[in-house]
Amino acid sequence: MFPLLTFATGLVVGIAGVRVLKSAKFDALPTRSADDLGKKAREGFDRARSGLRDAAVSGLSAVEKTSAGLREKLTPEATAVAAAPPADAELEPGPVPGPEPEAAP
Repeated sequence: MFPLLTFATGLVVGIAGVRVLKSAKFDALPTRSADDLGKKAREGFDRARSGLRDAAVSGLSAVEKTSAGLREKLTPEATAVAAAPPADAELEPGPVPGPEPEAAP
C-alpha cells in the first residue's frame, strides 16, 4: 500500500507543479547583457589569477625555507669534515722514504 501512496503523492505534486509553471510569467525576469557577463567573467579570472599567484608564492617560499634549513643543517657537517685531519695522518712530518742508495763496489 505504501508504494501506491507514494505514487499518488508524486502524481498530485507533479500536476500542481505543471499548473504553477503554466501560470508563471517569465517575461518579467531580468536578463543579463553580454557586458554584465563579460564583467563577471573578468572578475572571476582576476580572482583566479590572484589566487594562483598567492598559491605559487606560498609554495615557492616553503621550498626556499626548506632548502635554507637543509643548507644550514648540511653545511656545518661539511665544514667540520674538511677542517678535521684524517684519522691516519701523522702530527709531525717524518722522513720521506725514497730509493735506497746503492752500495759502491
